[in-house]
Amino acid sequence: MKLVGSLTSPFVRKIRVQLLEKEIPFEFVLEDVWSPDTKITEHNPLGKVPALILNGGQVLFDSTVISGQVEYLMPTIPLLPTKPEMRAKVRTLEVCGQGISEAAVAILLEKRFHPAEHVSTAWVDRQTQKIHNGLAYFAHHVEHMPGHYLTDQFSIADIAAGCALFYLDFRMPELDWRKQYPALVDYAERMACRPSFEATRPVV
Repeated sequence: MKLVGSLTSPFVRKIRVQLLEKEIPFEFVLEDVWSPDTKITEHNPLGKVPALILNGGQVLFDSTVISGQVEYLMPTIPLLPTKPEMRAKVRTLEVCGQGISEAAVAILLEKRFHPAEHVSTAWVDRQTQKIHNGLAYFAHHVEHMPGHYLTDQFSIADIAAGCALFYLDFRMPELDWRKQYPALVDYAERMACRPSFEATRPVV
């Protein structure tokens, strides 16, 4: 099985962490989607990472789709609850983490591909508000859970949340989310100490 992606994408990192947590062996294939000679459309017509190439040759793309399939590959190390209502809650929290990362990437690309005088302040503000709304949502869950996670056990929701928080550290340090959401500080440190997160720290 091969995972096609980059070292800095929070969406790719989510799948890398999940595969490591579930102890599923895989080959990591680096791909720069911004390179003129990128081959990403051979795996994903939308030109995005991650893409997961299963052993039989089938290719999956979109990290939420991939994370759902990966769960079935190693059900003995569950990262999704079996009860439907809890499963839906975890997947909703996962999508929240995904949304925070998407908003951060949208801001990054807006600033990267437009001169400073042409950057849309309204667009950046809208994406920034999404990030704050998502962080407040996570903080509420952490504050009201008796354990150490977003729900009663470590799950794909925590992986998505951790990847989003650390991506903000990596790409948007000026946001300084720790000062505004202190409930997430200890939570983030617990995620950072997991071997799967340590092994996938983004690098430039």
